[in-house]
Amino acid sequence: MKVLVSGAGGFIGSHVVDELVRHRHAVRAMDLAAVPRPDAEPFVGDVTDPAACARAVQGCEGVVHLAAKVGDWGPAAEYLRVNAGGTRTLARAARGAGVRRFVLVSSLAVHHYRGLRDADESTPRDGRINGYCRSKIAAEDALREAAGPMEAVVARPGVFPFGPRDRLAFPPLAAAIERGGPGFVSGGRALVGISYVENLAGGLRLALEHPAAVGGTFVLADDARVTWHELFSRMAQALGVPAPRMSVPLWTAYPIAAAWEGLYRVLGVRRAPLLTRYRVLLAGRDCHFSNARARTLLGWEPLIDLDEGIRRTVAWYRSDRHG
Repeated sequence: MKVLVSGAGGFIGSHVVDELVRHRHAVRAMDLAAVPRPDAEPFVGDVTDPAACARAVQGCEGVVHLAAKVGDWGPAAEYLRVNAGGTRTLARAARGAGVRRFVLVSSLAVHHYRGLRDADESTPRDGRINGYCRSKIAAEDALREAAGPMEAVVARPGVFPFGPRDRLAFPPLAAAIERGGPGFVSGGRALVGISYVENLAGGLRLALEHPAAVGGTFVLADDARVTWHELFSRMAQALGVPAPRMSVPLWTAYPIAAAWEGLYRVLGVRRAPLLTRYRVLLAGRDCHFSNARARTLLGWEPLIDLDEGIRRTVAWYRSDRHG
């Protein structure tokens, strides 16, 4: 199958390209800058540009759409423009070009983090705390509206995707652990859904290929039932440093984060506060989803367990830092 991967130069996108090439798909790698790799056709373009999208999907049978604006701070209009508007523009172009299947990589941020254990795809999409959450709900709706006869699939990774090549989130997290942090909310007792990137890429490939995926929504989180404290402690062990210990109660952290956000808005500060309400809720309340639907319908198995995933990620981190 000829497949367009948007956001192919990113952390998850690069692994999706690996997975698709390994399974003998021809890949067109779309990003804002050329993706220099010998096994995929580079395509420079913006998913919010209709002309670029029309060119990008020509001759393709499938699309895996990862390009997005991520984060928990910033103008809501910009998140909507890129995430919802970009999805709509690319989906319309794909439908017009006769693309058979379109896989949107969405987010569990479509759900409000009220405390979720073994939740599933039927959980209400009530994530409204910031522009990113709202834009991901709008992106899912935009795909359904634009798809028409095209086969539409929505995939939601765990809220903590990790693995080699993550140059945005993992290096600062690892550095913080090496310094004795980061701090926990309420002792780090909340469960967190994780996705090791190679497991995730395999699930996205099945969402693209499997007949049972058509029209469905799938959580692609790993099997591990792990708390933030357990996760960071295992990372600390792999890094050869003591586990973090500092903790702040949820009832203290949340109003501090709200006040911090309010102050930044009044002052017009563009960078994100150190604490946001989104981060506090994610760290302080359970956010664990079952992957049973993906296992049952797609036959997906996250083969790499948590400890091996951490070992590979830390090995890459050290190599990348010193290479």
